[in-house]
Amino acid sequence: MPASLVVVLLVILACCVAMVALFVAAWRRTLAEVDASGLAYRMRCERCGAEFDLAPRDFARPGMRRARSTTRTRAKGVALVSQPRYHYVAKRLACPACGEKTWCENLNANEAQDAVTPIALRNFGGALLIMVVVGFVLRAVFA
Repeated sequence: MPASLVVVLLVILACCVAMVALFVAAWRRTLAEVDASGLAYRMRCERCGAEFDLAPRDFARPGMRRARSTTRTRAKGVALVSQPRYHYVAKRLACPACGEKTWCENLNANEAQDAVTPIALRNFGGALLIMVVVGFVLRAVFA
């Protein structure tokens, strides 16, 4: 195997590792900013009917989630944006009132999405922009 091929493969591997690191950092930054914004997910237990607030970090944890939505396309500036509007969002959680692990409905899913989307776009867009610039630089170097 020629040395130049090994170098190219190592650069590609390094770019993949850097991309994953950038997106993990963007995810953590997004969660921190959403937590700092004071947003709380309003949840209702489907078993006992109790309502409670859930922190964004807890809502973002892995677990079963189900949703029903419709997609609405609208003009935003000069672009057409297709955005889902949720009729129902639920996550399987341990209810603080009854103690059972059951489905809890998110009562403010659309408002939470409207608050989180600009923060996520800013953080993930920055990470993507960095990767595009690095890609162009590497293409110029290896061309």
